Amino acid sequence: MIKGLMAGAVLAFAGLPGAALAQEGAKLDCVVTSVPEGTRNAIGASMAGGGDEAAREVLFKQLATITDDCVARHGITAEQKGHYFDYSLARISREWLMDDISKLNLSTVVVDKALDFGPDGANPDLSSDMTEDQIMKIVQAYIENGVDIEKVDGAVWEKVGAYAAATSIYWNKRKQLAF
Repeated sequence: MIKGLMAGAVLAFAGLPGAALAQEGAKLDCVVTSVPEGTRNAIGASMAGGGDEAAREVLFKQLATITDDCVARHGITAEQKGHYFDYSLARISREWLMDDISKLNLSTVVVDKALDFGPDGANPDLSSDMTEDQIMKIVQAYIENGVDIEKVDGAVWEKVGAYAAATSIYWNKRKQLAF
């Protein structure tokens, strides 16, 4: 009897980390999965410089409404709400830019490695401007990966820069969301 109770307790506790991770994933995914695809595409394009300020404001208001719903649904604290909005905006932008840049035959993994982005990376703060050194790291990494940088259009480089900024915000805000 006691062995059966102990085995049941062990199994219950073994399931907790997986359940906690699933709950955390649901919180992190809520905004992204709740935003309609067309809106996600419009947000991504606007963060890459498309559209005008008025259109951007409308998109941000739509995103804020969805964020508010997810905050309420998942019990996210008022202190984390701003980080949650920024994380979600950066994630939507980052995912759109990854797809768009890949269509131009460039890999965003090159940027991730050059600037050390990732769950255990340095994740430099690019929420303002990139330094000349950071820009050169990206350019050099593309050269080392066989890209003829002279053939890359300036608009593509702007998207690469937007991707770097979105990725920086994505990882830094993600770390601040300790659910």
